[in-house]
Amino acid sequence: MKHVGFMGGSSLVELGDTSEMIDFLKFFSEKMERYGDSELSNRLYKKYIKLEQLGALALIVKELKVKLSSGEDKYLEYLSGIETCIESAELFYKSWGIYQPLKIAVTDVPYYIEDKNRPLEQYDTLGPNESPFWLR
Repeated sequence: MKHVGFMGGSSLVELGDTSEMIDFLKFFSEKMERYGDSELSNRLYKKYIKLEQLGALALIVKELKVKLSSGEDKYLEYLSGIETCIESAELFYKSWGIYQPLKIAVTDVPYYIEDKNRPLEQYDTLGPNESPFWLR
């Protein structure tokens, strides 16, 4: 069973297996539609979050955490993982001038290393019918 989580800056937050991440992403996508911003959920699912999108995503995640219903509290760990990786990505960029983006990644070694070192260009060239790297 492959484990996945969020990666950003120098942080890696392992959260569960791929089916659990897909469950979270369905929840997240539905919530993002209410904000009128499906691009962020699409980018998180398939690619990575751009530096200029981190602030908007951080505000939305903070609001979602406050508004979780009792049946949605299982997603708190995922939202907190996003926050951790946003903070780490921003700090890494401020400290080193290098953007290590927020993205979903395989957390098992050695696959973690592949995801960490994968050039952003490979994410950018993913076609609409191609699976994200973390699902392969």
